Amino acid sequence: MKIEVVSLRCLCLLLAFLLTPSVVPAQSLTVHAPFDPNHYQPLDTPQRWTRWAMEDGGSAAIHVQSFTSATYLQVIADPSAWSRSAGGFARRLGSGYGANLIQNSVHEGMAGMMGSDPRYFACGCSGFFHRSGYAMKMTFLTHAHNGHLTFDLPQLAGIYGSSMVEATWWPHHYTALVQGVQTGHIQVGLTGAIHLAQEFSPEFKRIVHWKSRQ
Repeated sequence: MKIEVVSLRCLCLLLAFLLTPSVVPAQSLTVHAPFDPNHYQPLDTPQRWTRWAMEDGGSAAIHVQSFTSATYLQVIADPSAWSRSAGGFARRLGSGYGANLIQNSVHEGMAGMMGSDPRYFACGCSGFFHRSGYAMKMTFLTHAHNGHLTFDLPQLAGIYGSSMVEATWWPHHYTALVQGVQTGHIQVGLTGAIHLAQEFSPEFKRIVHWKSRQ
């Protein structure tokens, strides 16, 4: 069930981004213009602090994810050791907030220390397969302070670190090295899916807006 919850969090954030981007203005979901090394401006310290504040409560994204996953867990009574009482819901909600806070803070904090860029820049290429390949590649890569591509350790550390830590406060049959790592694998795949949605968000939004006018 833990894997289903991670999937639900990402799905709700993804749908909110596509359908109501003004309601969920998470910094991590902002799509920037294609990367141009000649005009690249790295994030400065105040900008990084602003991103961190927005990710950890300044935008609606973390609240949407946390409340949705807690409600789902409450309905299916998972974990069963946490009752369907108000106290059980509070524990589920706190777990969701805790995991999101850890993931965002590790990602943004490590990116700041290493000088890497946590922003998503759209592909300057054309064609479905080229753009899709780029989006998946940027699940593991990011831009360093000098603009060169580098391994995105901060993002992956945030994903696996938060999943493993969250498993420690779930009931005893959930372990960091088993369910925590498994959940991290799923989260990496879902991060790639979010990148795909970001890459093709102009097309998605045009379709949604066209449908809404019919």
